Amino acid sequence: MGIGKLSEKASELSDVIPYYFFCLFFSCISFSVAIIVFSGETSWLRPLPVIIYSFYVVIPYLLFAVPLQVFFNKYPRKFNLFYLFVYIIFSFIAVFIFYIVENLDFAMNVVKMKEYYELSLSASVVFWIWDSIFLQKKTDSS
Repeated sequence: MGIGKLSEKASELSDVIPYYFFCLFFSCISFSVAIIVFSGETSWLRPLPVIIYSFYVVIPYLLFAVPLQVFFNKYPRKFNLFYLFVYIIFSFIAVFIFYIVENLDFAMNVVKMKEYYELSLSASVVFWIWDSIFLQKKTDSS
């Protein structure tokens, strides 16, 4: 790969990085607010708890959703249901792993909990919406 191609790729990446950041930022804030609202603790709907939840949520998003997002951005499609399906699958995996790490309990009880499905589905839908708004610029396949 020549220097020209390498600098062209770096230029393309530097143009897109702010959109990845915006998508991640708004996804974390939106998902944190959703967690607080759905938990019934509306008194927690203040800046500090939202920020704390956002720091907690950014880790799974960075580990699981952003790599998928980078791959999907090669073939941009706004509000593609297949992309949502893949985000949901990876969200189930991420929530399962983080539940196991948090509780150190290897029982499969987590998949019997209603919260497991609520968290997984809402995390993936929130990220998918912000991804479609900020990064999926084309509606047809490239």
